[in-house]
Amino acid sequence: MEEKKYALPIPRGVTTGIVFEAAEKFGLQVDQEKANSDDAFDPHTGFPIRDFVPRMILIGDSPEKLLAAKEYIDKRHEEWIEHLEEWRTRRRMQILGKSK
Repeated sequence: MEEKKYALPIPRGVTTGIVFEAAEKFGLQVDQEKANSDDAFDPHTGFPIRDFVPRMILIGDSPEKLLAAKEYIDKRHEEWIEHLEEWRTRRRMQILGKSK
């Protein structure tokens, strides 16, 4: 009997570290959505016509695990956003200290 798989698409703005952390914590697999080349490239020149970045997808065997992972990702992403300016300030000071 084949196990049923459930998928949870992750928004593009979430850092990959948080997604992989959640996948490890909840025992999920990480994949990405399939890119349609018609959406991303000009067929005549082969150059990109858009910035197409496929979304990451978490795959698991139960919807409960995926919901728990989604809550975890949302919480961690919110914390990351709150502390981003702090990190930027520290990094800026670190760079200025090296250049003097």
